[in-house]
Amino acid sequence: MLGQKKDNSKKKNTTINAFVIVFGVIVACYILSLFVSPGSFEREIINDRTVVIPNSFHKTEKVYLGPQAIFQAIPNGLESSAGMMFLVMLVAGCIEVYKRTKTLDKGVAKILSKAEKIGSEKILVIIMIIFACFGGFLGWNEQIVPFIPIIISLCIALGYDLMTGVACSAMIDMLSFSISPTSVYTVGISHEIAELPMFSGFLFRFIVLVIFDIIIIWYVLRYARKVKKDNTLSITKDIDASEFIVDYDEIMSDPLSRRQGLSLFVFLITFIAAIIGVSRFGWSMNNLSACFLFTGVVAGIINNLDANEIVDCIVDGAKDGLRPALVIGLARGIQWILTESGIIDPIINAISQPLMNLPGSITAIAVMFVIALFNGLITSGSAKAMALMPILIPLADLIGMTRQTMILAFQFGDGITNSLWFTSGTLLIFLTIAKIPLKKWWKFVTPLILILTLVSIIALIVATRINYGPF
Repeated sequence: MLGQKKDNSKKKNTTINAFVIVFGVIVACYILSLFVSPGSFEREIINDRTVVIPNSFHKTEKVYLGPQAIFQAIPNGLESSAGMMFLVMLVAGCIEVYKRTKTLDKGVAKILSKAEKIGSEKILVIIMIIFACFGGFLGWNEQIVPFIPIIISLCIALGYDLMTGVACSAMIDMLSFSISPTSVYTVGISHEIAELPMFSGFLFRFIVLVIFDIIIIWYVLRYARKVKKDNTLSITKDIDASEFIVDYDEIMSDPLSRRQGLSLFVFLITFIAAIIGVSRFGWSMNNLSACFLFTGVVAGIINNLDANEIVDCIVDGAKDGLRPALVIGLARGIQWILTESGIIDPIINAISQPLMNLPGSITAIAVMFVIALFNGLITSGSAKAMALMPILIPLADLIGMTRQTMILAFQFGDGITNSLWFTSGTLLIFLTIAKIPLKKWWKFVTPLILILTLVSIIALIVATRINYGPF
């Protein structure tokens, strides 16, 4: 027994906490700031957005941050990502109301009851298509956090494992985001800066998105089949998944009530409202938070919870959402320390210079890889778009590449490596929820990333050849 305990403790020590990883990156960025020569681009405000003026880089006086900046980065990161953090926590609070009233479990049980009729693999495909749409059309990533435990529980009940649950929800969402035709966070901002018609070039991106998702679905199903047939082949077989195991057989014996059915309908309407709000009316994180908070309250009232019970549910759910929310805020601290130390602009300048001398499609491919590396420092797609697009667009004009192709290269570089970088707060959230160590995740996802990178290179070559536009 004693020997067994020692083994367990050793296993635990091999898994590095997400907070430790991000804090380590903040420390590394601080050390880097002590050696990088300072410089800055001039900036101007266009349509309420601050953008870089091309060819305006100049040397500036060195500003040394004290060691206290390492710790200042944390509260400043939390402050700048407050909207996203509150969204994660309040959606988790809304979900807790549905859990407490057993509405969610009965909804999942109803899906499971259809498994024998339609097949478990078809259920996985439906789940993946839904999450592909979240990432591919809405540009959602952190917003899906509260739904990950539900999908994991469903996948385990269907005979699969933790990795399948994360792959058919979080992974396909993140990778679909990398070629989203309508993401306001990357395509929308880039089109605005490049003076292209908003969401132009939709058809080409949509075709590549479909190709991406077909490959991802094939990859996940291939793994899921092996795991269901022989669970010893599961990459996560040694991870305790007991907290995700729900006895749905017992729940199935108690049918969904009218009140529970009505509250599920309200949840569906909320989702549709959120989709329309984001895509048509440009809803902020606070608007989405308010939408789900309202839904949680209404669901509680429908299911005869009193005011105190509703508040308790939302608070308890928000507590569960606090840990992943804090990962988001801590990861944003990386960007804060890079900005405050004044080393972002020198890095951008150093990255852009070698690209000036490359021809056509080679430049597009090089941009994709350069952005993929830069993504490790600043994982926010919108922040990178505002910083880099004013440099990349003139570069495209100089070498005769269409602006649309340059934006496509930026998209691939920004999105695909979100599933690899240990500095990505979003990835760390998903893995923290499922208790999957980074090494196991990399073992699973790396072959898929290589396949999608090859598809991206082919897509960029085609885009260069057809002068993907309108310009």
